[in-house]
Amino acid sequence: MKKRLMLGVLVTAALLIAIPALVTPVAAAPPTGEPIVIGYVGMILSPGTRPCMDIQKIAVEEINQAGGILGRPVKYIVADNKGDTSLTVEGARRLLIEDKAKFISVEGRTEICLAAQENSAAMFKNYPHILIFNGPMGAELTSRVLDEYDKYKFCFRDWDPEPAHYPQMNYFWGTTWPQMFPNLKRMAFLWEDLAWTTQWREGIDYLNMPPWEELLEKKHGIDVVYSKAVKPRGTMYMPLLQQIAMKKAQVILYISSWFTDTESFTKQWAESAARDIPVNLYGGVAQTSDFWAMTGGKALGVISSFTECELPLTEKTIPFVQMAKKKNIPTQIHVHLAYADIYFFKKVIENAGGIDDIDKLINAMETSETTYSLGKMAYETKKMKPYFHSKVRIDLSDPMTKTIPGAFYQPIAQFQNNGKIQYLGASCVENEPKFKGVGSTADYVYPAELRKR
Repeated sequence: MKKRLMLGVLVTAALLIAIPALVTPVAAAPPTGEPIVIGYVGMILSPGTRPCMDIQKIAVEEINQAGGILGRPVKYIVADNKGDTSLTVEGARRLLIEDKAKFISVEGRTEICLAAQENSAAMFKNYPHILIFNGPMGAELTSRVLDEYDKYKFCFRDWDPEPAHYPQMNYFWGTTWPQMFPNLKRMAFLWEDLAWTTQWREGIDYLNMPPWEELLEKKHGIDVVYSKAVKPRGTMYMPLLQQIAMKKAQVILYISSWFTDTESFTKQWAESAARDIPVNLYGGVAQTSDFWAMTGGKALGVISSFTECELPLTEKTIPFVQMAKKKNIPTQIHVHLAYADIYFFKKVIENAGGIDDIDKLINAMETSETTYSLGKMAYETKKMKPYFHSKVRIDLSDPMTKTIPGAFYQPIAQFQNNGKIQYLGASCVENEPKFKGVGSTADYVYPAELRKR
């Protein structure tokens, strides 16, 4: 009896396992009707922009394969601005007039995005649309939304403005850095000389936020012994690194982005008199494992945020990164955001009931929320400059020190021997629990020691 009962259980289990393999999945009905057009204006040959275009194209293909948006197909069109302001305006105009785009993303320097914003404002009445700034931080882009809402109400930034980075830096300098660099008293700054670093260099008067160098010295007791703004590309770093070494800096912080030639900097650092001084890159291609090969292994010891991570930060992190790797798409922060934007647009259109009523679309942009690979995608509705219409990240009850738990996960890592990515924790205290067991500041190793190994 027991044998027959056990046999029955095994047969049933086998059938349950086999059934799914025999069932043909039901394909979604192909979308029909006038396509919903989503456009992107950026520099096709840029290592920072091209991945955003590629990943958005994939998201659009996925949505169309799943039936489109409200049964309608999505059409994705790219305009190459070649890094030029006038070509950005021309590309956006063509997307609006000829292609009838309803959503346009613009990637580029703050200066380029400001020009695109003015063009869109002039065309908005005849060509109502949503304009998204993919990645830039310039506070001006969203400060003016609050100052002149009727003129710029259609503008949103999928990243956060400069003031939103004060909490993470206070955390680094007050917690993370003292754990990695005991007795740290002297540091050097290199700044990418573009508009987005200006407020950190000069301070933000209307928010009572001091320059970063003053914050370091007065609050954290760290002296800035060297500080220089450098052009993003074509800089000869050797003389600067020699000066930094002579100043006896204990850490170098390079406020960099994907516009910065951090590969050249890193190669020169590794051969310079400053090679034993720890380097922390703020952003750029060091956020991906490709950076190791790009520098020929000279990145040994470099610290960076690292967003090509296969960690369960959200339920979508690992699948997204694995999918991007199969497609050979590097996943810097703004690439995560670009992919998330497409699915956020889908949610917005569904919540608005279509694309015909621009006021409903704007309201849906302000009130919708999705989860993406690095946290929560939603826009700030509290009317505080310059956070309004920027991606939610900061607890505005204390914008100097607090972030919103779960809004954005930013892993910090070090390139160690043979290109190993060693996680060192997160960018804020609210997110540290996510990194328990996968690394901490105790895993940091000085560059000289890594070279000995």
